[in-house]
Amino acid sequence: MIRTTFTAVPARNAVLAAKVAAVTAVTAAFGAVVAGASFGLTQAILSGRGAGVSITEPAAFRLVAASALLAPVSALAGMAVGAVVRHTAPTLVTVFVILLVPPAAFGADRHWSALVAHALPLNAWQRLGQAVPDPVPYPWTTAGAWTVYAAWALAAAAVTVIGTSRRDL
Repeated sequence: MIRTTFTAVPARNAVLAAKVAAVTAVTAAFGAVVAGASFGLTQAILSGRGAGVSITEPAAFRLVAASALLAPVSALAGMAVGAVVRHTAPTLVTVFVILLVPPAAFGADRHWSALVAHALPLNAWQRLGQAVPDPVPYPWTTAGAWTVYAAWALAAAAVTVIGTSRRDL
């Protein structure tokens, strides 16, 4: 479909920027609905048992926002990999490997390993979901986790737009 799109609109950068904006908007809305509904349903169950948490608590709101924004960050990463790889099956496998395998391999127990772990979106989401950070040798901040989200989204958008505009389809 992208070849047809580029035939109809040869300005690749504009087309891809519009696709990045559309994917971001749709997945952010989807993420917000899913995260909000999940939080609401979970709290309805937990409040019946006396363990509910209000959305006004900073850690709860931060977790819902981080969960909602994980969808567009992941979608943009997938879009960037798709723009580079250009085949569906290898793209799916590569995105899975990039987003889910490294968090299992790198931890916060060694300095170099913590640096890699802190740069991954899944670890950022886990950090944003913690009310009190785990006592680890190399902890990180919530601001750092939000920065990881922004960096992954911006880098993925740049790879999608710039990478595709520099090659033939």
